[in-house]
Amino acid sequence: MKTYVIDIDGTICSNTYGKYENATPFDDRISVINKLYKDGNVIKFFTARGSTTNKDWSELTKKQLSDWGVNYHELIMGKPEGDVFIDDKAFNSENWNWDDINSIIEESTYQINDSLKQHLNTIQKILRDKLLKTKVQNVINLVVNTLDKKGKVFLAGNGGSFADSQHIATEFVARFSNNRRPLPSITLGTNSSNLTAISNDFGFDEIFSREFQALANKNDFLIAISTSGNSKNIINLISKAEEMGIEFFILTGSDGGELSKYKDKILFVPSNNTATIQQIHIILLHIIVELSEKKFF
Repeated sequence: MKTYVIDIDGTICSNTYGKYENATPFDDRISVINKLYKDGNVIKFFTARGSTTNKDWSELTKKQLSDWGVNYHELIMGKPEGDVFIDDKAFNSENWNWDDINSIIEESTYQINDSLKQHLNTIQKILRDKLLKTKVQNVINLVVNTLDKKGKVFLAGNGGSFADSQHIATEFVARFSNNRRPLPSITLGTNSSNLTAISNDFGFDEIFSREFQALANKNDFLIAISTSGNSKNIINLISKAEEMGIEFFILTGSDGGELSKYKDKILFVPSNNTATIQQIHIILLHIIVELSEKKFF
């Protein structure tokens, strides 16, 4: 949201050089201003009418704005503070591209709505997906059982999923909504010396599996995140968890990629859009932390 400060004479109506009652509106510009107003921006009009004659033109000006159908928040007989000034004697109103501003606003609004609807549609699919909600409850049960046995919750992911893993581990160790004992959780790959040494000596595909082998035991639980389901280091990590007999669950996208063979232990987000998948992952992980935490509060 911005504050638009707009001159009147010569900007939204003809400049009558003192004969203000004869001013005629520029309807195309007024429609753009009304669009800015509708989109939540603050519209302030200012005018120098009467600045040299000391005559009060405020009532006439208010009537004209009303008659012209202009939406605005404030009329100031002078010049106020603002983010954007549109003035025929400052930023020349003739050079202000009114048509482009209107199309930019409309296009931007459309894109924002489209993105929000995409996320919303995916959430609505999940609300109807009884199997996915059952699996989320299974993850919560596994987390609670792990913590009851004094085990640890491990998390792993790449890029944004790596950040999400750290985010969720922090909420186990610190808190989510309630003050309670710290719950042990580790994000694989956060030790940069381990990360670089394993990458250098064994390859990037082993960064999670080798660290997991060193730190995990059968009382632990693993949550692995891969939006594509094809991350080699996550695939190797799941193989290592299987080999060690450690319970795991995977968060991924619609088809699960190579990891789809573990379909009974996957939370599939019904989307092919990476950003949407990541958004839903953090929602599901927050639900898991929230409902797990309640068992220990």
